[in-house]
Amino acid sequence: MHAAQGSRPRSTRSPLGDYDERDRRVRLRASTTKTRAALWVELSDVLADAIEGTLPPREDRNLDAPLFTGATADRLRTAIARACKASGVPVFSPHDLRHRRISLLHRQGRSWAEIARFVGQRKLSITADTYSHVMIDGAELDYAAMLPQ
Repeated sequence: MHAAQGSRPRSTRSPLGDYDERDRRVRLRASTTKTRAALWVELSDVLADAIEGTLPPREDRNLDAPLFTGATADRLRTAIARACKASGVPVFSPHDLRHRRISLLHRQGRSWAEIARFVGQRKLSITADTYSHVMIDGAELDYAAMLPQ
């Protein structure tokens, strides 16, 4: 998942409220972001397919309703912690996952400029200084080796 900081929907309103089906991205409302600025986050096909699978027919959608009704920071943290414990991996916070994803993007050869654009960071130096420390061991990139046999 990556963010398009400063990009705006092609119309003044996303056709589906917090989910832009055409561009397969979600809007993080200003009240939920660290910078208090709304942000569009592009999704991988797997995540976009999962979201689209839960949406009601277009004519029944409330464009003013949050995409994930009832979702709170505490509920998200709890769900992530449960999933981590159930899968036998260390417990990660949403912020930890952000750091890890950015570090993986860097290890995969993405430029700091591209990564900064994905995550909505305005200064490349902040992105590089903040996120390059998370990955110590490249073995984490071998997903097949991480799966139980």
